[in-house]
Amino acid sequence: MGAAREDGGARVKSCGRLAVTGLLWAGLALVAAADERPRAIAITIDDLPFVRAGSLARARAGTDAILGALRAHQAPAIGFVNEDKLLIDGEVDARIGLLESWLAAGMELGNHNFGHVGFQTTPLAQYEEAVLKGEVVTRWLLARRDRKLRYYRHPMTQTGPTAADKASFETFLAEHGYRVAPFTIEHDDFVFAAVYADALVRGDSAGAARVREAYLAHLDPALDTFESMAQDLFGRAIPQVLLIHANLLNADCLDAMLSRLAQRGYHFTTLDEALEDPAYGSPDGYVGPHGPSWLRRWSLGLQRPTHFKGQPDPPAWISERYGPLR
Repeated sequence: MGAAREDGGARVKSCGRLAVTGLLWAGLALVAAADERPRAIAITIDDLPFVRAGSLARARAGTDAILGALRAHQAPAIGFVNEDKLLIDGEVDARIGLLESWLAAGMELGNHNFGHVGFQTTPLAQYEEAVLKGEVVTRWLLARRDRKLRYYRHPMTQTGPTAADKASFETFLAEHGYRVAPFTIEHDDFVFAAVYADALVRGDSAGAARVREAYLAHLDPALDTFESMAQDLFGRAIPQVLLIHANLLNADCLDAMLSRLAQRGYHFTTLDEALEDPAYGSPDGYVGPHGPSWLRRWSLGLQRPTHFKGQPDPPAWISERYGPLR
């Protein structure tokens, strides 16, 4: 009887260990499944209708290439408009047509103010005027489709020189039906784009190809950095928001960029859906002259340090060539 009891106890202990082990493996499986879930990213594109195209024809071709890449990858996007870029003699209707092509492709439009005015050195009243002046055509185009203008992106993502100006302007935006469009990922595309445009103007096709290669290679370390920052702050992946610009470089590289994002496990989502994540309710603790990622802003607001403060610098040769072009 004693031996039988010992055997029975051993069987109970064995079953208990198996149960605990089963629960452990089930938990690990759930964690693994969570890690394997596709990560989400929203694509936001500034400076519409186009930057430094050189001609209307190139702006149209570049717009078509960007929209073609977005459609091919089923990637919704929002483009932020500088309406001053529409006011080119003899081209106003055609440039408005570029914005219409975004809407026809199922994309959204937002306000990037008139004149691409930065907030750091612009008085609040004048800055607010640039917002209102920069929404006239865009609101009209959206209203024709029973849609509303809902998002504002600060040029250079300068959100205010003082805490008081920042708060006052955000109240102004809310009163006019706007929500600030944050971003979490960028990789200095405007720096690469200036060097790229210069190579194209000079007819340096080999140099342009080298810029494209460096630009695409720079995406992965930038993603590594911002993903690490999100993990530091929230202990998980969050839906990211990518900021790039409507320029010739992205016209030529966006398809490859979207492919790289998909290969990293990202699926493409809208800005609306990304902002539903609770992370985007975190306090923005940054006030100053720069325009850092909202991950950096949240690090300050939450008083949680991260391993990184921002994206890695471009290659030295890109930075050197960019200096005289700024």
